[in-house]
Amino acid sequence: MTALTKEAEKSRESSFELIRLLAQFMIVLYHIFSVIIYPESNEPFYKAIWLPLHIGVPLFVLISGYWGIRASVKGVVKLVGMLFVLQVPLLIVNYYINGEGIKELIKILLFMSETPFWFMRTYLFLFLFSPVVNVFLRNITPWHRIMLLLVLFYMSHYIGTLGADPSLLDGKNLVTFIFLYVIGNTLHKYEDLWKRFPSKWLWLSYVTINVGLVLFFTYCTSMPYIDALFYRICFAYCSPILLVNSILFFMLIGKLQFHSGLINHLAKSSLAIYLLHGTPLMIYGVINSIALNLYYAIDNSVLFFGSMLILTIFVLCTCILVDNLLTPIWRLINSLGIKLQGCYDRISNNFNKSDF
Repeated sequence: MTALTKEAEKSRESSFELIRLLAQFMIVLYHIFSVIIYPESNEPFYKAIWLPLHIGVPLFVLISGYWGIRASVKGVVKLVGMLFVLQVPLLIVNYYINGEGIKELIKILLFMSETPFWFMRTYLFLFLFSPVVNVFLRNITPWHRIMLLLVLFYMSHYIGTLGADPSLLDGKNLVTFIFLYVIGNTLHKYEDLWKRFPSKWLWLSYVTINVGLVLFFTYCTSMPYIDALFYRICFAYCSPILLVNSILFFMLIGKLQFHSGLINHLAKSSLAIYLLHGTPLMIYGVINSIALNLYYAIDNSVLFFGSMLILTIFVLCTCILVDNLLTPIWRLINSLGIKLQGCYDRISNNFNKSDF
């Protein structure tokens, strides 16, 4: 471990690990409402609530940019290994239960390109590309940083939102992830400035935006072009409202200064929570069954919403438990990663010493 890595780990506070956990909480709750409750009820509120919950993915990328990705063969093996262990076996079980064709089985075997977990695929692209971005960010001038942010904003949020370019439309792409990564890096570089912002004004801005969004899209569903406004301006990962919402939340929690061994330990399972809860057997099986039973059993809207919060906590705890039970497998993957990293380092050193 390099001195830079040690210093980063030493300075990493539990506030950012808390952001990881809260981001996963939002992702799971969002999927409960978007995949299960809203399609069943068609109630506008259960769609409007997506907006404050849709910042989970941007928060993860902002954190990656804040601390910086240290790309390595070991890291690639960890990402691919986790996706393989947590996705492929359950998808194979689902394949046999539903009697899918051979074509679908082949898609499962090509799990990195055919994965329903688009975040993993796009994040892996960012992971592999990060060394180039990191070198540029280390040597960039303040003026060039501003230009870089403007160019990326133009590509991701202007063309992706107003231009409606099909390749950039929903923000699930490398351009948007690099943009968020650079924003995270910028927040780290100028943390002394934004950490001096009064928390009350940040909270007021965050609450006002999200309460306003939920109320507007709950009661104005009959307005012309309401769907376009919802998806393009407020919902997509390349939408300006989502960007502001994500940065505000990041600053709010990032301003907290505390250390918690429990938070740090639980946050280690963040990626496993994302992968486990989204497998077909979980989201379309266990979670779907519990959520729908509660929906039909509870008449009071406030109590029902509270029950969804409890269900989300239950899902997070279950995923964290499974992740810890899989510790021996993670150790094997880590050992494989260390061996492959050693092979890569030897090849790299020999290549650099050659006259090629």
